[in-house]
Amino acid sequence: MGTSLFGAMVLEEILRRNDITVQAVVSKADAKAGRGQRITPSPVTMKAQEFGLTVLKPVRVNDPEFVETLRALSPEAIVVAAYGQILRRSLLTLPPLGCINVHASLLPRHRGPDPIRWTLLQGDAETGVTVMLMDEGVDTGPILAQQPIEVGERDNYSSLVVLLGALGGTLLGETLIGWRKGTLVPRPQEGEVSYAPCLSKEEARISWGEKAERIVNRIRAFTRSPGAYTFWRGKRLKVIEAFVVQGEGNDFLPGTIVNIDRERGIIVKAQEGYVALYVVQPENRSPMLFRDLCCGYQIKVGDQFQ
Repeated sequence: MGTSLFGAMVLEEILRRNDITVQAVVSKADAKAGRGQRITPSPVTMKAQEFGLTVLKPVRVNDPEFVETLRALSPEAIVVAAYGQILRRSLLTLPPLGCINVHASLLPRHRGPDPIRWTLLQGDAETGVTVMLMDEGVDTGPILAQQPIEVGERDNYSSLVVLLGALGGTLLGETLIGWRKGTLVPRPQEGEVSYAPCLSKEEARISWGEKAERIVNRIRAFTRSPGAYTFWRGKRLKVIEAFVVQGEGNDFLPGTIVNIDRERGIIVKAQEGYVALYVVQPENRSPMLFRDLCCGYQIKVGDQFQ
């Protein structure tokens, strides 16, 4: 069961194995996406179709009729990876090996539906994946396996989804085999609990009154969709890639362009520190390097971002 790109990456890794059989894939119904708002299958549906798998798209996964549809398949385990619906007891108790969740954080940190963005927003130096037995709580079940990784300075949402999805699929495969053989012992979650609720598009707006590090973390968290953004000359400007820089002086208001460095980017004053905008996307245009923005839009020192 999965919907997002993370779930699709987990599925692809499982399908590489010859000791696990995927009987069916459950995903959300096709939905409108992109500028044209075309009806589009979820990433998990598209990945399943690549491999000729049966895809089921219930409106409500806990409906008794759909529960019986799954029961007829007699699965040994149900795997969940960023699906988007909460499973009730009728499903949790259906397979003999239980329902097993692949979560993109080191639980109990960042419980909830948006762990990767919160990892970046919080500036975490480490993240990872957790494979856990599901209970009736939200990401509260006992842990079967965890795998930590470092978060690189240039990692963003797009890169971590792919990295953690592949890592999660690999760890899941090993865990399923070990759990079936009886060589794994579930352990309770320990440590400080934090939560990762869904973030709105409005929260992708850059506030130049924040510290430079927090601004860059926000840009990384929302790359590429929906994209962190600011306003310039009344138009929305997405910022795809940016870095913290030092040593530009302090006699500027936050949001002011203080320098255009041919190597580092467009240098903008934050409340504390400076942000170098390196890859940007003007409204209704494709992403471009800062040099192209400067040439095509006559951007200059002293201009103000809102």
